[in-house]
Amino acid sequence: MNNFKIFVNINIKLQKADIFINRDSNTEPAFSRILYLDNLIQLSSFEIFLKKTILETEKILNISFEKLYLMVEDARLNSIDISFKENFENKPIAKTTIEYLLQDLRQQFLDNHNDKIIAHMVIKKCKLDGEEYSNIPFEKKCKNFVLEISFIYLKKNLVSNLQELFKKYQIEIDKIICTNYAKSLLNIEVDDLSKAGIAVTAGNNLNEVNIVSKKTNKLGFFEKLFHIFT
Repeated sequence: MNNFKIFVNINIKLQKADIFINRDSNTEPAFSRILYLDNLIQLSSFEIFLKKTILETEKILNISFEKLYLMVEDARLNSIDISFKENFENKPIAKTTIEYLLQDLRQQFLDNHNDKIIAHMVIKKCKLDGEEYSNIPFEKKCKNFVLEISFIYLKKNLVSNLQELFKKYQIEIDKIICTNYAKSLLNIEVDDLSKAGIAVTAGNNLNEVNIVSKKTNKLGFFEKLFHIFT
């Protein structure tokens, strides 16, 4: 399965599930199936569909469902913006300091919105002494540092139910994706789930903070911060 990416998209508004599999970063699926759901809460029809699809893909593509990308599509993009201001006292901006600031912002969001799951954490603005930057200029000295983060979230209840269902079949969720956000990364008018999924996994938005938590730490340290922090 090393050459394949498995995506499962749940459309809340249309009560629909799409499963599609792409080879590497090819935006044209090698396999796809659609199911219209009767009930998103019970997910019994989706479980039958999942079992059937697992058997079908194992036969056709000779791959196993071990990891997948879970995409959830709501009626609209759900996001909350949080701003943070820090006085650096004209000292250089250190990467470790920013990592901890981001960790703190993320934890604040989770503490205040325990019914939500963060799908994406995106840098909207970065200002040093009133001057705006497209990325964070590490080692640059400043007094006033302002960071504005957009937290794009999904409803925890549905995601948790899906996670439990996948666990029954020993399937791990590699990444949770907000489909509305993924589609916003495309410069095309046509809805294309496959291209949207690949856009996120390929890191098309350079301002998105990708987080890998170390299991040994209680709060989860930012092990990797890609793109804008490299």
